[in-house]
Amino acid sequence: MHRTRLPAVTVALVAIGFAVMFVSTAVKGLYQVYFVDLATHFGQGRAQFAWSGSVFMLATGLMSPVVGALSDRVGPLRTAAAGALAAGIALGGAALWPGSLTFFVLMFGLAGAFGLAAMTFVPMGILVDRLFEERKKGLAYAVVTNGTAIGFIVLSPLWIWLQPQAGWITAFGVAGAVFALPVAGALWLTSRWEPASAPAPRTAGADVPAWTVVRRDPVFYALAAGFFGCGATMAFIDVHLIAYWQGQGVPRLAMGYAMSTLGALELASGLVSGALALRWDKHRLLAAFYALRSASMLLLLVPGLGVLPFAVGFGASYLGTVILTSMFCFERYGSRIKGKVFGLLFLGHQLGAFLTVQLGAWSFDATRSYQHSITALVAVTLCSAACSWLGLRRAGPLPALAKGPAHAAVPEAASR
Repeated sequence: MHRTRLPAVTVALVAIGFAVMFVSTAVKGLYQVYFVDLATHFGQGRAQFAWSGSVFMLATGLMSPVVGALSDRVGPLRTAAAGALAAGIALGGAALWPGSLTFFVLMFGLAGAFGLAAMTFVPMGILVDRLFEERKKGLAYAVVTNGTAIGFIVLSPLWIWLQPQAGWITAFGVAGAVFALPVAGALWLTSRWEPASAPAPRTAGADVPAWTVVRRDPVFYALAAGFFGCGATMAFIDVHLIAYWQGQGVPRLAMGYAMSTLGALELASGLVSGALALRWDKHRLLAAFYALRSASMLLLLVPGLGVLPFAVGFGASYLGTVILTSMFCFERYGSRIKGKVFGLLFLGHQLGAFLTVQLGAWSFDATRSYQHSITALVAVTLCSAACSWLGLRRAGPLPALAKGPAHAAVPEAASR
């Protein structure tokens, strides 16, 4: 059977999206590995210093609708170029003026948050949406977002090795220069290759704001509730996991091996979820990924089990939740607002991240243990699985977007 070959420019743009996701992992990866060193440098306990990470997580969510709208307007790669420049300013600025915690929070927590949001899931989802037909989008998005998986495999062990060799100021400064100059410049130059957004059909609801469309849609709330659990658990990995393992006395080599394993399984998760979504009910797949996420968090509490079982379970669930949520979003909502709606969903994701970073730090300072935080995350992800199983069973395209003015602002529950 003859297979249609992808144009060379499409392959190049997919590779660029993959590379952007790969390098973006450095923003959180450096903070993750240097978290304890940073708290010591600024003379703070974990709960006090964790505000920098909490602000970062929440601001990333708040920036996501902005990034979605910006990607729809000027294009995803130009948005990513602006994000790389912002990330460079954030990391470089924090390294150049290391004496003020307030300045660090402003740089990393706000500028860094915009940088990460502008280089990751929302603009890359819009890029894939412009490049591929409907049935190929899931697998293509999986390929692009697997840049984060390779980032875990390659860069996480590098940061763990680097931490005792170089101080955080040096690491942040070098990374900032790389983001601000070659990465931002390359993205801006290649942005001319990306296709423009196809003109959307003019419908009665075409100009209705995204929030007006989704606010009475129960499927949106089911997606958001599930994605909240995704963000909550990812934030534990991004901020507290290395500190948790350090407190448990896990050897540095074992931590690096576990993070590489997590990244390898994340890679498989992204590819498998995109392929399975073509053959199986997506709501069942999404619920299964959340259930696996819950089980993997539970493994952290099993004494003597080691770090590898957790890394396998969490990595296998890592990208599946993001890819399937994005597929639900892009299939359900009109082409004019899909970027904005996914930005709203990512805001819920980052709200979960914000709470995990701060409450996890408070819990540790109060009990000298992460056990209560991990137990709470087990329960939260079980709720995410239930929301996906029960709330997304009939989540097709939203009828209100194709109806007349009477229906445009008040979408009916298509899942009933």
